[in-house]
Amino acid sequence: MPGKGEFRCVVCSKRTKPGDRRSTKGKENTTLRKYMLKTFMIQTKEEDVICGKCRMSCHRSVLQRRTHIDQHPPPFEAHCDKSAKKTLLSPRNITLPIPSTGSSHKKCIVCNTYPKKLVVISRDAKYNLFLRKGILVPFGARCCTHHIEDGLLGNEACENITLKSDLSSLNRTEILALISNIRDVANAQQSKRIDFDSPHALSDEDFITLTGLSVQHFNDLCVHFTGSVRSSKNRSIKSCVGIFLTKLKSGMSNKLLSTVFNIGKDSIRRAISSARTALMKDFVPPNLGFQHVSRQDVISNHTRPLAQTLFGGLMEPAILVIDGTYIYIQKSGQFMFQRRSYSMHKHRPLVKPMMFVTTTGYIVSVLGPYFGDSKNNDASILNQILNANIEEIKEWIQENDVFVVDRGFRDSLDLLKQLGIQTEMPSFSKQKQQHTVGESNASRLVTKIRWVVEAVNGRLKTWKYLDRVLPNSQIPYVGDIVRIVCAICNKYCKPISTGDAETDQLIGTKMLYLSRKQNELQERVDRDGLVNRPSKWQRMDSSDITFPVMTEEDLRNLTLGVYQLKLARAYTQEHMSDTGGYDVCVCKVDANLISAKIQSRHINSKTYQLWVFFDECTVQGWYCKCRAGARVVGTCSHVASVVWYLGFARHLDKTFDFSKDWTQYLQDASHTPEPLNVDESDDEDNNTEE
Repeated sequence: MPGKGEFRCVVCSKRTKPGDRRSTKGKENTTLRKYMLKTFMIQTKEEDVICGKCRMSCHRSVLQRRTHIDQHPPPFEAHCDKSAKKTLLSPRNITLPIPSTGSSHKKCIVCNTYPKKLVVISRDAKYNLFLRKGILVPFGARCCTHHIEDGLLGNEACENITLKSDLSSLNRTEILALISNIRDVANAQQSKRIDFDSPHALSDEDFITLTGLSVQHFNDLCVHFTGSVRSSKNRSIKSCVGIFLTKLKSGMSNKLLSTVFNIGKDSIRRAISSARTALMKDFVPPNLGFQHVSRQDVISNHTRPLAQTLFGGLMEPAILVIDGTYIYIQKSGQFMFQRRSYSMHKHRPLVKPMMFVTTTGYIVSVLGPYFGDSKNNDASILNQILNANIEEIKEWIQENDVFVVDRGFRDSLDLLKQLGIQTEMPSFSKQKQQHTVGESNASRLVTKIRWVVEAVNGRLKTWKYLDRVLPNSQIPYVGDIVRIVCAICNKYCKPISTGDAETDQLIGTKMLYLSRKQNELQERVDRDGLVNRPSKWQRMDSSDITFPVMTEEDLRNLTLGVYQLKLARAYTQEHMSDTGGYDVCVCKVDANLISAKIQSRHINSKTYQLWVFFDECTVQGWYCKCRAGARVVGTCSHVASVVWYLGFARHLDKTFDFSKDWTQYLQDASHTPEPLNVDESDDEDNNTEE
């Protein structure tokens, strides 16, 4: 007797599998039952089944006994096909040249190991892998749980998957299912051009290009929308966030976004409004503002040791860099607003948010935006913030804290002094006069720290929405957009300025030591009258000068920064003569003293004369006639260009490739030839004829 749950073939008595099991009941199997009764003396019952092998054997025997098979198919053959369709009988397998993985139930197809816990790879994961890599996974294949992300195989798993064969065996059902899935994917991509919901529809690079965030950061940002934004039939929560970030990153209009996302313009507008409101409510407060971060946290985690060495000393105060950024707007038809928003400094209408940034580039707060007229300069804005105690800033700052500012905040110095705030500001420019050595050195200490706020402003402008001219209809939302972008930068972007603590302390100590020194080469030039005595100098080609060979690290130690070295390349290109040489003058009295004249990059009629003193090993001193050329805390860009070329660039093995000259593509009206005199030309023609 067969065991419970067993189905044995009535002909061969073998146990049948579900896919190989065929029923013997029904009208379509009448011929089959008659044949088994006549041949095997088997009287079938309702529950009896027959295996596929015996069924086909009976079928062939019936065919051999019938005549005119091609013209008149036997009833049993038709019944066999109908029965096969009803029982989903698959035809023979077809072998295709498609790579496939193993189908073991104990081995992971990705890492090729035998872990204790495996999961069956789902149908969607199989189809997704085939679409991405052209690899088929057999039925029942398994993998480790950590290879599955959002129900599909992760990027790393797809790259490291183990192949077992270059061929795949498929039956009719599997082929039809594969074609159906490909058709569904094609229809979905045609109806929806950009899909933020599908985990692998867009690559990580695509996410960064569209939204400015990676896939991981994008998904983390969407978590903050739980309960604040609801999904609709036109877009999900992720689509809502993606549309909003794409607008900020690309600056596209709503009409263009409607075409790209295949959603109505009104739906685009509602998605942007919903995302902006939700972010301002749930995301911005924990990531921006004086109340979201403590003063001690700023000192411990968001302040460079270099800044503490230069301005903090033993007190370790909170150091903030303050500056305003500009958001340009259209010219308004309301005359009063037009006057209030017009900046005499930039000569165009704008609004001005005020940035409070740490020395690593972390944005503590953004206040405003403010008008752009003269009544809203940087000093007036800072005074208003302090007097109104916006965001309780007075409770946040303490005595002896440091504000690093530019010259536009000079009218705020008295108020800051009353509050006990120490201010660091570059020296004032004296018209047509060079800064003293002390002023230049002090300014260099400030610019070494203050540049980070300009870098933060530049990072904000990478979101093209803030870099273009905004229509006046967007003015009510400018403040929200700036705060959202700043909060995203704080949460997901790397610090702009970082440095090793030990290295920063060494650089800071060196800069403080040099800031107290005088420029000895300047004193020598003035004492010996080297400026106005051309007889003491001899022009020589750079190849004839014995200048110490320097590395890039030596140059950075000399300039104490990289900005001057970036400009040195362009200055050198303009200073090169037509013959490819680099002309400098060598002192006839001291061969280790050279002089050169560098063309100003701003004014055609101005050149700067400089001197460099060196020995066999390194550069000992420098002096330039430019505004900041007397400093000894690093060099100016003019001195850096001479040292960079003589000590580094000319010793490169390959020919140094300067930046491309674009002047050849433009016309120059100053070189237009004089027109010919019509009368004189007529006379010449007449004389020739005679």
